[in-house]
Amino acid sequence: MSNAAKLVTQALHNIVCQPDHDEARIRGYFSPDYQQQVNGEALDFAGFVSHMAKLKQLTRSIDITVVAIASQHNEVLTRHHVSVEKKDGAQSHIEVFAHFTLREGVIIRCQELTRLIDGAAEDHSLGSVR
Repeated sequence: MSNAAKLVTQALHNIVCQPDHDEARIRGYFSPDYQQQVNGEALDFAGFVSHMAKLKQLTRSIDITVVAIASQHNEVLTRHHVSVEKKDGAQSHIEVFAHFTLREGVIIRCQELTRLIDGAAEDHSLGSVR
């Protein structure tokens, strides 16, 4: 696995899957210039930090399984499944296709499409909730 792919995998597990919100940890993986598109909705770095904080408020646990990963230079593509248990006990399963771009050892961009496989209809927006 390339260094870029390892960094993306580490970011997914160390940021998204951790139960606590830690902006300093986010800054270790994501550029302050970070830009994200999730199903057409744009998030900048501040929006992404808010998104992560909101996810931590709503969820008891998040688990990610990387199904496939490919990288070339500073570009990484993933297909991963996200299992979410919300604080009310409800569960959702989401399929994610993501294209990450890295620069100078941090993620600067992510273009992402998500598909709710199982769960409440409102959980289709968990990828961009703020």
